[in-house]
Amino acid sequence: MPTTDAFAIRRKIIGVLLQGARLKAGRTKKECADVIGVTPGILSAYEEGRRDISLPELELLAYFLHAPVQSFLEGEDESLVTADAPPPGLPVMALRNRIIGALLREARERKGKTQKDVAKALGCTPRRLTLYELGQKPIPLTQLEALTEYLGVSRSYFLDEGVGTIGERELQDRQYEAFKSLPEDVRAFVVQPVNTTYLRVAMHLAEMPAGTIRNIAEGLLDITY
Repeated sequence: MPTTDAFAIRRKIIGVLLQGARLKAGRTKKECADVIGVTPGILSAYEEGRRDISLPELELLAYFLHAPVQSFLEGEDESLVTADAPPPGLPVMALRNRIIGALLREARERKGKTQKDVAKALGCTPRRLTLYELGQKPIPLTQLEALTEYLGVSRSYFLDEGVGTIGERELQDRQYEAFKSLPEDVRAFVVQPVNTTYLRVAMHLAEMPAGTIRNIAEGLLDITY
């Protein structure tokens, strides 16, 4: 489990990336603070690494700033330019806190750890961990990242990926980036509506066992010859 100094350094890194994304998007501290329901002072504390931000808060800010959540988690100072859209409201964060808490409890139990075990590793009280698992208190992102290693789960385990409004756009952004990396002739083929049928056939074949595809190919050879 990381030390107190390691948590502080991680908070600083996340804060710098958050400030960079905000400035790149041309947003004020007040605008960002209003989105997640905090004061500009708290937003400043997040950016300066003096205060822990939670994953739901970071997800909502990433959505508002048109930046992928992974850019904050992986230390990449970049953002995607997408059409403006009003960010989801504060209830989304409350729901995400409950979901993250439930995922934490599931991962803890699967690992065979008690609340006391995890609380000791985090340096907090079992009562606070209970609040985390019930979604009644947001888990500091630095602690959540430490828990992924301690409980043996991937970082994406807690992320909203393709589920809610935020996760859906996050997934679309990744798909768009993947599409742009395809060869030009492949992209040209994909965007032609007339080729949709061929693409669906390819998708169906990709889900088939190798033996089934081999039998289909042998049957086609029999018909041809």
